[in-house]
Amino acid sequence: FLDRKERIAYIRITNFGKNTAEEMREVLKKLEKDDVQGLVIDLRGNPGGLLKSAVEVAGLFLREGVIVSTRGRNHREEAYRARAEGTMLSEPGQEVPIAVLVNKYSASASEILAAALQDHKRALIVGERTYGKGSVQNVIPMEEETSALKLTTASYWRPSGKNIHRFPSKKDFEAAKIDPDEWGVSPDKGLAVELKDEDRVKYQQWRAERDVILPKGKARKEGTFTDEVLKKALEALRQQIAARPAMPKKNDA
Repeated sequence: FLDRKERIAYIRITNFGKNTAEEMREVLKKLEKDDVQGLVIDLRGNPGGLLKSAVEVAGLFLREGVIVSTRGRNHREEAYRARAEGTMLSEPGQEVPIAVLVNKYSASASEILAAALQDHKRALIVGERTYGKGSVQNVIPMEEETSALKLTTASYWRPSGKNIHRFPSKKDFEAAKIDPDEWGVSPDKGLAVELKDEDRVKYQQWRAERDVILPKGKARKEGTFTDEVLKKALEALRQQIAARPAMPKKNDA
């Protein structure tokens, strides 16, 4: 919990592996028992991972609708859809507000999750515009698996039907008949945080220090760094929580 008074929790996903969704579910079960009222999901620096994992995590929060669709070279489209079964913190009328933190290094599967939650208005997106990697790639083993060929076979598309991938040039966008400004995931209005390179360096240093597991009993040295992206997300969540109808605590029921 970042704020125990408001019961705002924090989860950071560093990549989307085969166990990510199940690990997420176990954490959410604990948060439900603790009457969580707001949730921050940090995807900054997350390079992506498994499509299946991103879809499963999004499905924890979305009760219906398309999560993401893929379009292949033969123009065949395949859509991955959410189901009400198994969702968490998402009871109709009692949805726990969510803020998703992204930056220019959030890519691929992390963009799928952020875009799905944004398009379905299930979460606020805070930070910087994402990387823009919306290509589906298959790895084909070659030469008795001593080498491999990575082949781009399809592209990811948001629930809104908008493109995720950032093409190298304007001509590539025109050839694909896509708006050159239509790529990645941008923060919601008023929730963008402009960062300079020096700000990113300070964040990376702070993040690296916090990722070190200290010996038992040793206190972490607190610096003067302020995470402006997280700060803005907390402000937005507190506003949403204050505007919600009062919800009874589970232990008061």
